[in-house]
Amino acid sequence: MFKKTNPNQIKAVHYSEKLKPEIKKLHQKYGVTEYHRMKSSLKFCVIASSEFDIYISEPRASEWDIAAGHAILVNAGGVITDFDGKEIFYGKKDFKNPSLILKRSNIL
Repeated sequence: MFKKTNPNQIKAVHYSEKLKPEIKKLHQKYGVTEYHRMKSSLKFCVIASSEFDIYISEPRASEWDIAAGHAILVNAGGVITDFDGKEIFYGKKDFKNPSLILKRSNIL
């Protein structure tokens, strides 16, 4: 599907057509060189398989939207945090997730 041809590239996936300014800033911080639009939990899988390196999202998803992908990514050696670098926990009162950063473990 997507083959990473240059190991020095930082490829991102993104949910919407237009990047929000906060997402653009984080892409710059992580050195993203290109991004592709992608929906659904496929984003977790393409990062877990190293086809892509990072996904950044503002708060919008509920716990059930990310639980399976979270398990796949972490078991493949990936990392999932919020924008502040805090771990994502489950069982929140409203089931809403904070901001999300999914990345391969070698992305600083």
